[in-house]
Amino acid sequence: MNREEVRDYLRATSGVKGWFFPIDAALFGAVDEIQKREGVAGNLFEIGVHHGKATVLLARMKRDGERLGACDIFENQGLNRDASGKGDKEIFLSNMRTHGKLADGELRVFAKSSEELAVEETTGSCRFFHIDGGHWSEIVVNDMMTADRALIPEGIVAVDDVFNPNWPGVGEGFYEFMRYKPGRFTPVLIGGNKVFLARPDFAKRFRKYCTPPEAFAKLVYAGPFSFEDKEWMGADVLTVIRHSWVDLSPVRAALSHLGEARGAPLREMLRK
Repeated sequence: MNREEVRDYLRATSGVKGWFFPIDAALFGAVDEIQKREGVAGNLFEIGVHHGKATVLLARMKRDGERLGACDIFENQGLNRDASGKGDKEIFLSNMRTHGKLADGELRVFAKSSEELAVEETTGSCRFFHIDGGHWSEIVVNDMMTADRALIPEGIVAVDDVFNPNWPGVGEGFYEFMRYKPGRFTPVLIGGNKVFLARPDFAKRFRKYCTPPEAFAKLVYAGPFSFEDKEWMGADVLTVIRHSWVDLSPVRAALSHLGEARGAPLREMLRK
C-alpha cells in the first residue's frame, strides 16, 4: 500500500474503536509495499480483532487470489483471562462491510480461542500475520507458534504490545518463544506498538529497503516520527523514533478554540 492509500484508510476508520496507532498502520502499508516489490504473495491472518480497526487495513492489503482470516473469542469473554480488549462480532462484521472493500466470501472468521486454530484454518501460506490476541505469556507463545506454522519464507509477523508496561505477559511470552525457537524469526522493525519479525533469509532482503533509514521513510507517512537503526536481539532493527513524547497539537488546537470563545488574552498566551 502506498502512503495515500494508508491515509485514506486512516480517514475512513477514524470512528472505529480500537488500539491501532497511525504509525503502525503506516508500517503495515510499508511492509505490504515491500512484499509487493519483492513479488511476495500469500494469505493474511489476524488473531484478536476487537472491532476490526486493523482487520480493515489487512482487507485493503489483500490482493486478488489471497485469503484473509480472523480469529477472536468475541462474546465468549470467559476465555479472556486478562481482559485485554472485548471483541464484538456484529460491530466487527459491520465495520468490515463498511470499510473492508471485500467481496462476499473473502473473509473467514473463526469465533473461538486462538489455541484451537488448525493449520487448515490459518493456512500454511500466509505472507502477513498479526498477533493481538490474549496478553498473557502462554497464549502469546501459542500465537507465535501458530504464526510460525502459517508463515511462508517471505512472510512477516507483527506482534502487538511487546514493550507495553501495562501488559508484561506479552513481552514474557515473546522472549520465551524467541529463546526456545531460535532462528525462526528475526526482528526487522519496531513500531509505535508493534514488533515486526521476518524469516532470517527474508530479513536480509527486507533490509534493502531500510538502508539508509531515510530510504524506508519514503514509503511511510511518518507524522511526528523518524527512523533509526538499533541493534536488538543480534539484529539490525529499524526503529520508529518519536521526537516528542507529548504531542501538544491536540491540546493547542483545543486551547485555540477556547481562546476564540474567551477573547484576546488567551490567544496572546497561546502565542508565547
